[in-house]
Amino acid sequence: MVQQALGHLVHDPGKVGAALEKIDAALAAPDQDGVSVAEVQQAKAALQAGNAAQGRALLQESITVALSTLKPATGDGTGTTVVLDPLPPRGWLTGADWGFLTVSMLAVLTGLLLAYVFRPHKNLRELRWLLAWKHRRQNLPSKHERSDRKDQGI
Repeated sequence: MVQQALGHLVHDPGKVGAALEKIDAALAAPDQDGVSVAEVQQAKAALQAGNAAQGRALLQESITVALSTLKPATGDGTGTTVVLDPLPPRGWLTGADWGFLTVSMLAVLTGLLLAYVFRPHKNLRELRWLLAWKHRRQNLPSKHERSDRKDQGI
């Protein structure tokens, strides 16, 4: 029950109601072996006084004897006996984040602008037709040769 109270304090530090319920249940439990009841009562008083950090520390100390007698966890068990603080959530963008975002957007816009400015004036189909036409023109005889052929009747 004390470990569950610690879990409530870690996940909701501002709300001690659920932790106090677990502490009351631990104090009323018939089996209190390995738990320092005096420290649990001090932790309850600290929580009721609004000092969650002190209450949490006292709860952690109250079960050290019980936790020291536990066998180490094996297999899928973690063996964790200390409840850690939650990780702080990701906040809003910082100055460095805004700077990186601005530089990235400028790079994207610059790339789009350069792609628009230096795009080919003709599309791919027109360029292929133009290359094919130039290739055919190179293989055609010159104007003088063509006129000679007409005169000869070829």
